[in-house]
This record gives sequence, C-alpha cells and structure tokens, in this order.
Amino acid sequence: MDRFGSSRLRIVWTSICLLLAGLVLGGIQGINGDGQLMVFGSGIPLGFIDDPKAWAADILGRFLFAVVPAVILLGGIFPLGEWLASGSRAERFKGLTLGAPLAFAHGLVLSQIAILPILAASFRLLGNPLAPRILLADTNAVLLGLELLLWSAALGCLLKSNRGLAVILAFGLQEVGRVMAWGGEFLGDLEVPKAAVRTMAFLGRALPSSQLPSDPFAWKALPLTLGLPILLATLLLLLPGKAPKRSKA
Repeated sequence: MDRFGSSRLRIVWTSICLLLAGLVLGGIQGINGDGQLMVFGSGIPLGFIDDPKAWAADILGRFLFAVVPAVILLGGIFPLGEWLASGSRAERFKGLTLGAPLAFAHGLVLSQIAILPILAASFRLLGNPLAPRILLADTNAVLLGLELLLWSAALGCLLKSNRGLAVILAFGLQEVGRVMAWGGEFLGDLEVPKAAVRTMAFLGRALPSSQLPSDPFAWKALPLTLGLPILLATLLLLLPGKAPKRSKA
C-alpha cells in the first residue's frame, strides 16, 4: 500500500477528518422543536422547509455522493496510472489485476474517513449517524467511485502523456451518463425514436452517472457498468508499451 501513499499521509488525513468531525459535533446542536437549526447556540430558521429532517438527509446525502467518489478516484488513480504505464506488458496487466483493487481499497479507506464529519452531522441532525438514506448514498457513492477509477484507468491507458486529462474526462463521462440515464428513462413517453431511447438507456447503464439514485442499485447493470472500462483497459494494455531509452555510450 506504500505505492499509494505513506502511513504519515494517512495519519494526517485521519487527524484532519477527526478534527472536522469534532467541530461538527461541537458546533451543531440539531433541529429544535420550532424548526430551527441550532449552530453554535444560534438558531437558523427553517420555516420555509416542510420537513427539516428530510431536507437535512437530502443535503447530507448529496454532499456525501460528491465527496466519496472524488476521494476514491484521486486517492488511487495516479499511482495506478504509473503502474499501468509500465514498459513491461506483464507488469501492466499486474497493475490492472492487482493495482486496481489496491487503488480502490486505498481510496475506499480514505473516503470512509473523509465522511466522518458528514456522519457527525447526521448524528446531530437526524439522530442516527447511519441513517438509511445516508447508508444508501454511501453505497451508491462507493460504486460510483469504483466506476470513475476504472474509467480513469482505461482513459489513462489511452492518454498516457496526461493522466490528469483522463481524470477530467472521467468526471465528464459521469455528466454524460447522467444525461443518458435521464433520457432513457423519460424520453420514451415523448415522440422520440425508440432506437435513440434504447441507446440512451444503454449508455446510461454503461457510463458512470453523477445523479444520486432514489432507488437501490439495479445490480444486474453492474457487470456492464464495471466490465466495459475493464475490457477497454485490457484491450489498450495489449498494445506494446514504450521501450525505455538506451543511454548512448
């Protein structure tokens, strides 16, 4: 795991997240009976919201859904990209089969540490740090992070000179996936060709999506969602790598 960061990095990361979680626990007193959000002893009126707890759960879920995938991706993609760019084909395939799970595991640990402040806020606002909507959002976010990591790895094999661009393109794909998923779900009732709707529905399942699902995951779509970037990366790794330069005598 040292390939993905030193133990000092993980200690500092954990300390910062614990500090933020402590600030949240100390600063947020919850929602009182008058529908006010109590922060550092001051009340913030929430009269315009019918159900403050449902509103808080929605805000926390969306924030968690944004943080977890980004941490999983950025926590492992650059060391994984170096592994996949190795000159040896055997080493590149080792990076895909061994490096990708290690990168995901490292990013997963960092992401679950990063949401400690969110869990603290959930405890104060919802009365339960592991509220069902928070757990569902975390599950969806972890799988989205895995999808982004695999797509970034595949795009990194294609754009070997700029792994940062591969990360940006992966984030762009999740926006495309969101639009495709929306089109495949709602355009079928309009006068849109069925072939176009089916294509959008297929791409919506194949690409990562930045839209927080309201229902549990359709697990049948996971082989396609995770298998497509793995297949693309495997095909790109079959291409010959760049041979190391020989020093002139």
